[in-house]
Parts: sequence; C-alpha cells; structure tokens
Amino acid sequence: MRLVLLPGMNGSSALFTPLLETLAGIDCWPLSLPKQGAQDYPSLADALFEQLGTTPFVLLGESFSGPLAYQLALRRPTGLRGAIFAASFLSRPNPALTLLAHLPMPQALATQPWLLRALCLGKTADEHILQRVQREIRRLDQRLLRARLTTLASLQAPTQTVDLPCLHLWPQQDRLIANSAAQRLAHICSDIRQIRLDGPHFILQTQPKACARAIADFMEGIAAS
Repeated sequence: MRLVLLPGMNGSSALFTPLLETLAGIDCWPLSLPKQGAQDYPSLADALFEQLGTTPFVLLGESFSGPLAYQLALRRPTGLRGAIFAASFLSRPNPALTLLAHLPMPQALATQPWLLRALCLGKTADEHILQRVQREIRRLDQRLLRARLTTLASLQAPTQTVDLPCLHLWPQQDRLIANSAAQRLAHICSDIRQIRLDGPHFILQTQPKACARAIADFMEGIAAS
C-alpha cells in the first residue's frame, strides 16, 4: 500500500526527508502543492485529485495540508484507504491568523533560529533540520505564503464526517496549533486513533522514528482489515 504525502505551508516535499529516510519498506509518494492558481482548499483539491492514482493508498496531510487531505477524502478517490493528519487541524488553527495574514512577513525575522526553535522546532532540534527549514522559508514565494495564510485565516469548521480509518499525530508542545483546534479533529472523523507525541509542531522532522512507527502500524492495520 502506498503512502501519499501532502506537505505543510512550504508546499514542497523537502521537509519530508527525515521521515522518508525512516519509513523503510513503505512505498512513499510525496506530492507538492501547486504554485500557480488559487490556494484555497477546494481549488488545491481539484489540482491534485488526478495525481492520486488508483493504487491503494493512505493519504497524509501535514499541518496546512490537513484540510486538503480532508477535502480529498470527501471525494473518495478510488484507491483511498485511510487518512493521517500530522500536526494538523480542520478548523482555523489559531485565532491570531486573522491578524497575521495582513501583517508584513520579513524573511529575516521568520528565519531567525531562536524564533524557529521557539515556535516550530523545539530547543533540541538538530542544526541540519533548522537549516533545512530556513532554506524552505527563503525559497517560499511571499505571495504564495500570503495566499495560504489567508486560506487558513478563513478556514471554517467542517460539517461532513470522514468515514475512513484516520490517524492523528498530535504533538504536545505545538505552539502554532491551538489545542482546541487539534481536539476538534476527532469530532469530524468517525474512526480515528489519536497519538500524542512529545515534541513541537514540526513533529515529522524532529521525531521521525516515532512518527514512522505510528504510520507503519496504522497502515498495517488497514491492510490486515
């Protein structure tokens, strides 16, 4: 069974590397988000739907892409067998986004090590992980960033239930996603397993082994059912 991965706000698969190196034996298929066109979730789902193929797969949405995974799951692509939400949400993740979406986003500030460690990576993250995140921030087009922040700020709580096996990888030191937003994820998934992990928002990057074990166990359970 294939694992299809949808990235966070950076939109590329570059930050999946620590996880992919740990997921031995699993057919992983990371996708990138479109750089052109509207960045709202229905439009992104339209753009990516045909790339999912028909091979049986589990869909992983990291952070920003959690609602995108939800949108795609509602469309019931042929091969979809389950969904994983990693450090993610289905309603507006933080009340501060309404203001943040309209403020200047100086790149020099956003790539400061102290800020990234405080908000995203934790104090003990490896230096190479920090540098990888800094590179992704520098590469991200500011118009794309602004559009995706606007999408998050306007995100409404969903009403349709996902009737598929779901896994929620829930970092317990997440300073970007409000705890209430993470908790609400369970209300919209009829069959969900929530795993609380000790770590920051970038849990796939800082705790790849723990995440890989949880993902492998989840996929094995689906394959056996």
